Amino acid sequence: MSLFDSVQHFSRFNLAVFASGSGSNLQAIIDAVESAAENKDCELDGELANVNIALVISDREGAYALERAKKHNIKSMVIGKNETAVLLDTLKMHNIDGIVLAGYLSIMQPEVINAYENRIINIHPSLLPMFGGKGFYGMRVHQAVIESGEKYSGATIHLVDTGVDTGQVLERFVVEVLPEDTAETLQKRVLETEHFLIVKGVKILTRIKSDESIIDVIAKEGTGMGIQGCDMDEAFIYTRNLDGVYIPANRGGKFWMKILVIGSGGREHAIGWKLKQNPWVELYFAPGNGGTAEIGTNVDIKVDEIDKLVDFAKENDIYMTIVGPEVPLTMGIADEFNRCCLRIFGPSAEGAKLEGSKAYAKQFMNKYDIPTARYDVVSSIDDGLKVLNESNYPLVIKADGLAAGKGVIICDDKVQAEVALRDMLDNSIFGDAGSSVVIEEFLVGKEVSLLCFTDGETIIPMETASDYKRALDNDMGANTGGMGSISPSPYYTSGLGDESAQKTLHGIKSEGFDYRGVIYIGLILTADGPKVLEYNARFGDPETEALLPRLETDLVKIMSATIDKRLSECNLCWSDKKAVTVIMTSEGYPDKYNVGFDIMIPETKSIVFHAGTSLVDCESGASNKIVTAGGRVLAATALGGNFSEARDIVYNDVASIDFQGRTYRSDIGAGAV
Repeated sequence: MSLFDSVQHFSRFNLAVFASGSGSNLQAIIDAVESAAENKDCELDGELANVNIALVISDREGAYALERAKKHNIKSMVIGKNETAVLLDTLKMHNIDGIVLAGYLSIMQPEVINAYENRIINIHPSLLPMFGGKGFYGMRVHQAVIESGEKYSGATIHLVDTGVDTGQVLERFVVEVLPEDTAETLQKRVLETEHFLIVKGVKILTRIKSDESIIDVIAKEGTGMGIQGCDMDEAFIYTRNLDGVYIPANRGGKFWMKILVIGSGGREHAIGWKLKQNPWVELYFAPGNGGTAEIGTNVDIKVDEIDKLVDFAKENDIYMTIVGPEVPLTMGIADEFNRCCLRIFGPSAEGAKLEGSKAYAKQFMNKYDIPTARYDVVSSIDDGLKVLNESNYPLVIKADGLAAGKGVIICDDKVQAEVALRDMLDNSIFGDAGSSVVIEEFLVGKEVSLLCFTDGETIIPMETASDYKRALDNDMGANTGGMGSISPSPYYTSGLGDESAQKTLHGIKSEGFDYRGVIYIGLILTADGPKVLEYNARFGDPETEALLPRLETDLVKIMSATIDKRLSECNLCWSDKKAVTVIMTSEGYPDKYNVGFDIMIPETKSIVFHAGTSLVDCESGASNKIVTAGGRVLAATALGGNFSEARDIVYNDVASIDFQGRTYRSDIGAGAV
């Protein structure tokens, strides 16, 4: 049972807010309560839906907080710090259930604290217990932090006791102190965290039952903010910054930010590997593979079991969920997580349609003047044959829907095209994905994968990559999900894809998509300039395995900022090294292949990401073993000062990895040397 199921809310929770100054924290509470009244279906906002800001009290005439209260028709008054009896009578008269000190500079009288024991919280502009106590308030705190040389400051929500800033800490948010910071600039950034944190404090207050205090609620059920049954004497509440990075509250405690990665391939292993470089991350993978089990916990939930994934995120206090594959995105997993107020990295179903329907993507490109190949969309053999009769060859036939990266067939002549058309429309070789098809002009040029982070307001391209689709050397054989990748693409000149990226962002904004994730822009560099071949609504695979080892910026920070629509604050840093990724596959891939063979991986210089593998329990106490469980089995990535060096490393390592029926291309990156 979740905390939300077990806590009984009052029909009305009467809150008193005390403020001495401008009341910006008061405004944050007002905004949150008004928003909650409009979004009662949102589970987290529901905690505030019954809050009534019954009273605003200041110890100073002329405090702007009083004006804020009046603008929102909230009763307000000035009560001097020594008018204890008047204050207690006023609070009783208004049936106050909890008190928030939001920038209140007077010391609360013991009589009031005792009357509302463990029902008063305060926001303090530092990481208590540092820079707390008498004399530490307002700008003095920030000046003291600057002068001390501390690397971190922030804000703290704590219970109020009869000491000064000595009550039990509930949660902290961290702000990095920058070398160029002044007390004023630090105060500005800390205040932003206060606005978020004070609302969370109000949510704690709403969980009080008629016969319980805050401490009782915390001890029994946790606050839903990372406590969950911790020893209250041992850092039971933890510090978090606005990037979502958690740090032990007392520098001796322990907290892991729980992140759920959805998927089971090499892409998901690579994402998890990069996230794990943040020391405070605890990873879960659904369902994961043999490699992800070594860096996190695999959860037996399929990628399309959205209700189960939502329940898991709720029950396990998941801070952020990252969606790897396209299927759950097109099913609307981001919509469902957002409806439940769960943080998720990935676009809505409407945004994911850019990948889910090739016909829709082509219409989007045309609508927003994004250069692409000429095309027709057909859903019957007769219509298709008419297009083939009027076409030049070669041409490309694509299944409209999702086909695991295999729904594209290049046809050299009309005979091949007709076979492909009948296979898709009549024989349904790609199922419903081929119920309509796109017949497209064949473009000549080098292909480049341009992956971009976007929060729907800002778009930031990553470094480029080029992948290898065909199963055999020299780009021969069947189309696959990808046999290898290199980064950066040697064919790309800086800025070539900027126009396509910006036009894509313009389209996302104009269509009103809730798009917070990655948009993959598949470019082809033609004689007429770059054109867009396709969109993916997520990280590409195997491009991710080549890109993320070159990323030097904390991926947790980037993803958290994307979810929070703060991507404009991020600067991405990349290694100058070259990456070569070689995919090792099961014999017969992409057609029929066998699985279940033991995999032997010696120590390597390359990073070995698992894709189609699983962990098998062994009997008699022997160590668990890794076996093949898919067509694409492993992705080995090496970094080097140049492509030649990276190729030498990765192919030396690939040769040392053994499993029955292993196959791989020998020419990944050869053209870049």
